[in-house]
Amino acid sequence: MTEKVKLLGNIDLGAHDYEIHIKKLIHEDESKTLYGRHSVDQNVIFLNEDIVLSRKYETLIHEIIHAICYNTGQDHDENMIEALSNGLHQLGVGEYLWKKIQKKS
Repeated sequence: MTEKVKLLGNIDLGAHDYEIHIKKLIHEDESKTLYGRHSVDQNVIFLNEDIVLSRKYETLIHEIIHAICYNTGQDHDENMIEALSNGLHQLGVGEYLWKKIQKKS
């Protein structure tokens, strides 16, 4: 069975062109939901197709912050990433990035 993946668009992060994809994501622990994942090696960010749009916005910010931290060699942890992504989402950054990514494609 072929995996369904939708390309949302692209974004430049640290002089690297990242593709943003929406697909079904499954957490290794079946009792949890996997919202997003990123691959620095492949310059790809995946967002779970099964979460509501506002969660996609926040998760996009979350994964972008991860990519920025990895690309710049910064130490970071999930609590810091969650706090930043939640705060930026409340300011409308996720919706802004979503629209920007779609316009670029």
